[in-house]
Amino acid sequence: MDFRSKKPLRKLSQNEFNSDVKKFIKSTHKFYDSKIPEIKTLAKKMHEEYDLKEFYKVFKRLWNSGYYGERSLAIKTLLTYEEDFDKKTWNFLIPYLNDIRDFDEADALGEIIGKVLVRNNLLKREIKKLSKRRDILLRRIALVSCFPLVQKRDLDFVFKILEERINDKERKMQEINGKLLKELSKVNKTETKRFILKNKNMSELTFELATSNLKELKKSRNIRKLGKDKRGFLFLKFLKE
Repeated sequence: MDFRSKKPLRKLSQNEFNSDVKKFIKSTHKFYDSKIPEIKTLAKKMHEEYDLKEFYKVFKRLWNSGYYGERSLAIKTLLTYEEDFDKKTWNFLIPYLNDIRDFDEADALGEIIGKVLVRNNLLKREIKKLSKRRDILLRRIALVSCFPLVQKRDLDFVFKILEERINDKERKMQEINGKLLKELSKVNKTETKRFILKNKNMSELTFELATSNLKELKKSRNIRKLGKDKRGFLFLKFLKE
């Protein structure tokens, strides 16, 4: 049984709610920066007033307003309920995925979905489906959702997703592929090196980001192949520049 309880606060009326939100909506291009004190303050206030089930209704109201500030507030507030995320959170978000407007929203929702993913392995099948969608925003969500798995060291699935997307022609996908490989290199340098060498024809952007922490790979873009020493262990072989 969960003995946690929300602080009993007076529910905001529709007019009070709209006024409170609009008071903080000052710009449309910075609201995905979590350091903005106004949005953090309002997100905290709503978290204190609503439990997750109640907030889903508030999220819908904010999202459907059509304003970037209010949509980003919906996402930032939802992130404050991380400890309560479950399969229902994923089910709730599904209808909103096809309504995403830009990469900021895709990355923000991808972060939430990733936090749900680490709690429910069954979602991996859905993430794999997303990674194959024609819509680049949905593919981006799939890759962003893998970052929490890296921190959890659940790496096999992440490498499999990257294997399928590593030659994506879209620059925004090449970027996220490189960033994801960079994070992988922090937790398993050997496997990440092996993956990079196996996929040496990846885009220049992906390679540049992926090798940020791998100076030995960064020395040469002309990687030949993986070699083996006398004991059969893999080691790196480079073409001289």
